Amino acid sequence: MKDRLRAMRLRLVAIVVVAVVAGLAASAQAATGAAARLSVRSTEYGKALFGPSGKVVYVFGADRGSTSRCYGVCATAWPPLLTSAAPLAGPGVEANLLGTTKRKNGTLQVTYNGHPLYYYQADKVGKIMCQHANMHGGLWLIIKPNGQPNTAKGRMHM
Repeated sequence: MKDRLRAMRLRLVAIVVVAVVAGLAASAQAATGAAARLSVRSTEYGKALFGPSGKVVYVFGADRGSTSRCYGVCATAWPPLLTSAAPLAGPGVEANLLGTTKRKNGTLQVTYNGHPLYYYQADKVGKIMCQHANMHGGLWLIIKPNGQPNTAKGRMHM
């Protein structure tokens, strides 16, 4: 019985350690997002912007100008692309279209052509899961290197 309890405790400790490390890695990514670097890659919808995580970034049709309207449950599903320094333009990204906007909690969200940028939490690196999705009160679209939202019809892969 003692051996079973000890084994269960060790498993629990291992799970907690993994969770803490994952949390620290996410924090480190946000912190190292000190200068979020965007890049351009080819996709099934044409060329699109990608964030430093290697995932495509989206714009939200409900946003007004550079002001985000995605908070709470919306921001859980569509995390904002944050930075703590001026974002950087990789090859194909127009540096003059990069900017930031302040969120309600004071963090800086990356903008492109005045549009706040977001990830979709279920996307995988290089895989676009929610192009042209109508969720949380607005249309979600990937963004072209010229700063225009890509209105190509997509499929939701949920």
